[in-house]
Amino acid sequence: MLVANYEFYESIDKCQQDEYDIVLKASKGDKIALEYIIEKYKNFVKAKAKSYFLIGADKEDIIQEGMIGLYQAVGDYKAGEKCSSFKNFAYLCVSRRIIDAVKTAARKKNEPLNGGVAFEETES
Repeated sequence: MLVANYEFYESIDKCQQDEYDIVLKASKGDKIALEYIIEKYKNFVKAKAKSYFLIGADKEDIIQEGMIGLYQAVGDYKAGEKCSSFKNFAYLCVSRRIIDAVKTAARKKNEPLNGGVAFEETES
């Protein structure tokens, strides 16, 4: 894979090369590299989740959706395509995943579930 992207790989600075290597390892199943990426971008996901409200859910649910988007970004990232850094690609994936979750929850078909009231338990 590095041979196919040699020109791109040589054109990026050392910091981006390190991140590219880490993302490449994470996408191939390296758990330590994946954990590093998740830790590095965890605060961004939390900050992004703060600006959204998900009907019938906690803030943690929105953060979880963002983390799923980050995980998908690791698997889908292909350096050299459109010359995008992983950072920009991850931001886009996280944002889209959170927005999709909010849109899905706000659909009219989910209205009975979102507006429902739990039955109170009665003592017999």
